[in-house]
Amino acid sequence: MHWWQVQFKVTHEAAEAVAALLQEFPDLQGVQLEGIANVHIPHPEYGEWFDEMIVPTDGVEVSVYFPEGHEPKVIRARVLEVVERVAASGLDVGANARNIRIDSVDDSTWLNAWKEHYHPIPVGDELVIVPIWNLSDLPEDLASRKPIIVEPGMAFGTGTHQTTHLCTQALSELDLSGANVLDVGTGTGILAIAAARLGASHVTAIDIDPVAVDAAHQNVEHNALSDVITVQEGNLLSGYAQDARFDVAVANILRDIVILLLPQVARRLNPGGYLLTSGYIDTQAPAVEAALLNEGFRVAKRYQKDDWMAILAVKD
Repeated sequence: MHWWQVQFKVTHEAAEAVAALLQEFPDLQGVQLEGIANVHIPHPEYGEWFDEMIVPTDGVEVSVYFPEGHEPKVIRARVLEVVERVAASGLDVGANARNIRIDSVDDSTWLNAWKEHYHPIPVGDELVIVPIWNLSDLPEDLASRKPIIVEPGMAFGTGTHQTTHLCTQALSELDLSGANVLDVGTGTGILAIAAARLGASHVTAIDIDPVAVDAAHQNVEHNALSDVITVQEGNLLSGYAQDARFDVAVANILRDIVILLLPQVARRLNPGGYLLTSGYIDTQAPAVEAALLNEGFRVAKRYQKDDWMAILAVKD
């Protein structure tokens, strides 16, 4: 299907007002804003990684899409009216706000371009992370592996990050047969699915982000593992039952969140249980190891890929 892509740039102070008026158009499905203000600092609990080098931008790029049946001159007039209404309210819309670009785009092009970035990823000796559109055409050398089927476009956790590889490798080295596993900060659910594929009898997958929870639910369904994996939304520190006990816990988040989790995870692991943590680089690992020792864990193995680390610890 073809769409009219409309783009223009406004100031940070005018962006929200422009977006609010555009969202009143009944023929628009949403408004995309791209730009970083000084006050927009991403919270680590909601994502996997954010670039520490991101800097504020000098404006906000506004993008909206109209169905192809609209006349471009009519679209331009409607968008200009929005800009003028915001300017009339006293907000500075910026010098480029009236420079409105309108291009015809094909949504099948977006989809194909997105898919080109993702391919099956073998992990360890047994597993392969498979984008859902590659499931039927896996190469012969990967077809015999246990698949972790994901829809990468939905949320955090595409399977391409080093820590996902490290955690999946570490899980594949454990005997998870019949294990009760906890995956904190599950994202798209890749590690929860990996644990289930490796024999866990039940996996509890938790994330604070509702978008991630929806993505994990869908990926669990794609893998036909709804009877093994329970996905739930909750605070990373209190999202699971107080009396629950686990054989293995996984936390691939960020260093500070991992350290905050340790006391509660320690109380919920069975004796001899494993805690697998990642989401931090090698220079941050000593702080995690010190916290692990304070909570009664013993480091069993360290994994590293590039600068990223994963630590497998045992509860003594």
